[in-house]
Amino acid sequence: MKRVTAILVCALGLMVTTQVKADAVVHVKVRSADNKPVDGRVELSGDGGTFTCTTSQGSCTMRSVPGGRYLAVFKPNSGSATAPKKVMIPPDGKADLHIAAK
Repeated sequence: MKRVTAILVCALGLMVTTQVKADAVVHVKVRSADNKPVDGRVELSGDGGTFTCTTSQGSCTMRSVPGGRYLAVFKPNSGSATAPKKVMIPPDGKADLHIAAK
């Protein structure tokens, strides 16, 4: 009986302390002034950490991004980086981030 009780207490403790963390998936699209895809590196930095992805045909995806405020910067394969853009990522679900390249 003591063994069964101990197992139940451990199982209940795990259920109470385990939190499901559902972070956001961020879909990024980078376009030029004439609406053509631009490739390079996108960086999100904020309280939730720093996340990066490299675009292919102007798009990339970042997974497991905690919700919060971030600065987004795009560094093209050639040319200068964009000015930092303030963005808000939701705590879960999907977020679309559109960046205008120089």
